Amino acid sequence: MDASRIESRDGYVDTGGAIIYYATIGTGPPLVLLHGGPGATHADFLPYLLPLARRRQLVLIDERGCGRSQQFEDHSQYSLATLAHDIESVRLALDLGKIDLLGHSFGGILAQAVAIDYPAGIRRLIIAGSGSSAARINADFKRIKNSMDENVRAQIEALEARGVIGADGAQLPEYRALADKAEASYLYFIRPPAWDSARAPMGWDVLNQIWGAKSDFRIDGSLAGFDFTEALRKLKIPALVIYGDHDMVSDVTAQESHAALAGSMLIRIPRCAHMMMVDQNTAFIDAVTSFLEQ
Repeated sequence: MDASRIESRDGYVDTGGAIIYYATIGTGPPLVLLHGGPGATHADFLPYLLPLARRRQLVLIDERGCGRSQQFEDHSQYSLATLAHDIESVRLALDLGKIDLLGHSFGGILAQAVAIDYPAGIRRLIIAGSGSSAARINADFKRIKNSMDENVRAQIEALEARGVIGADGAQLPEYRALADKAEASYLYFIRPPAWDSARAPMGWDVLNQIWGAKSDFRIDGSLAGFDFTEALRKLKIPALVIYGDHDMVSDVTAQESHAALAGSMLIRIPRCAHMMMVDQNTAFIDAVTSFLEQ
């Protein structure tokens, strides 16, 4: 194969509500990628989704309060509505036209919010490892919590009763370590990537405000009680719901999204947990490519 240069650039968009960092890789039809957390960064997608840049322009965004994007002392600035407005503003500022939109984990919830609020800007929608209602997501996390070692669960619940957020706004290290242990097998089926000592900082204020500050295993923040299923039934956007057979997301949760999105595709990747772009990279990229090129 002959070598060829892949274009990349980065910059910032002032959405009127926040200054948002973006990076683009490749040329072609735009595929906007929304990361999870809430509070993670676009780095979750790299280098795993780079092969998609051979045919498409990848548009990676740090959601407000995350990574290189603007942070706020007023945590009420972090909501699905403000984050969705940011995504639409980036689409307009970069003159992307109609976009394909892929959201992973919490990014899948955000992608649904964008599609519901700004459907005219979306060509195709991909919901990866996510759900469409707080009730189903809470049920999945209850299942995870009930399946863990009794001693680990007891330690987690004791910490939750006392409060899990430290003076710095982050989850207490001992709580985070226990949560990581309990969730590990649902995140990676094959093996986790090797981390160095300089992991990207977490947007804890965003997570605490949107997801909640009382537990990693239920939604008690501004996202509490959300249910997109009725709004999704009104969409006319081709959609793909994709998840792993060892995902945090259960079959029932994936089926709820699939049923709400008329004519959507449903793909369950075998031997795959929540971080599907890492666990089963080729299968994930092939599924996404096939859907986008239909």
